[in-house]
Amino acid sequence: MLIDEVFVNLNAETILYAPCALIVIDHTLIPLACSRKGFSVFGVRPHRDPSPEDLVALQNVLLSDQSLISELKNAVDRLRRPGSDAHFRWERGGRTYEISIGALSRGDDRSFMILFHDMTQQIQFEETRETARRFLEDILNNVQLGVIVLNREMRITNMNHKQELFLQRLGVWLSWVEAIGMPMSELVPNDPAERWVQITDTVLGEGKTYEEARRVYETPDGDLILSVEVTPLKDQNGQVIGAIQVCEDVTERVRLEAELREVEIVAERLQAVKETAITVNHEVNNPLTTILGAAQMLLLSPDGLSDKVRERLQLIEQEVKRIAKVTQRLKDLDELKTDDYILDGPKMLDLGLDE
Repeated sequence: MLIDEVFVNLNAETILYAPCALIVIDHTLIPLACSRKGFSVFGVRPHRDPSPEDLVALQNVLLSDQSLISELKNAVDRLRRPGSDAHFRWERGGRTYEISIGALSRGDDRSFMILFHDMTQQIQFEETRETARRFLEDILNNVQLGVIVLNREMRITNMNHKQELFLQRLGVWLSWVEAIGMPMSELVPNDPAERWVQITDTVLGEGKTYEEARRVYETPDGDLILSVEVTPLKDQNGQVIGAIQVCEDVTERVRLEAELREVEIVAERLQAVKETAITVNHEVNNPLTTILGAAQMLLLSPDGLSDKVRERLQLIEQEVKRIAKVTQRLKDLDELKTDDYILDGPKMLDLGLDE
């Protein structure tokens, strides 16, 4: 239905109570009729019934706004046929309006209808949403975690800078713009397809989080170890609409954990050696003390001893003291050093007895 077919028969009173902000003007931009909401756009308070004074007040305000008059003149010049229309935006009093102007008639007495649609809240909402989007993107690009956002088809809709760096270390030189729309299963060439089948079933099918504490990738600079978590994204009704993958580089952490475990193992072995040494000291040194005392008593005996017996008693004394020294060294160990017991064979503790 053409715009002139709707309004051609409307009188000023009907237009006054129209549920929208509208003005009817002639080709010279003089107001012919206006709705109450149209008056309010220009800050004019009309009488209860249509009054020529109201239109004069509206005309004065309207003609004082040169930016609006300029746009209206351009539109009127272009609109030659009834039903044709033009659109532009206009600001007044901190509010933004989307203006639609349409021709109602033709000829020298052409008239036009102007509709004012207040876009202020919508624009503010869009600006807020855009600000929030940029803010979130800034956060994503500054966190030290790789983030990929996926849709229901497990295709990439967003990816942050840290994730780009992870991919570069894997030899995948792909920007986030190039990655958008790509199936996640094709992002890293060496990722097995069955892995993403399992992730898809877990995250999208069951609505559960998929976790992989250690995902090892071989790179020219050594292994890259990532902790991977893929979490379902849900809408306000709880329906899964996609997923978000978060990756953390745990390479250094894994290396430190391995070093710590090695230190713990060495400490455990050293503790075991010390416990053995205490046992040896208790179970071996007591009888050795008896043997050593007996040998020394015999050496001090007033009865004559043959040289052969004396040499053997002195050897017993010497070896008993050597055993006591070994057990003491075992007990005092603070680090484990080993030496070859047999070449290319088992090792033995180096107690530093040759020092």
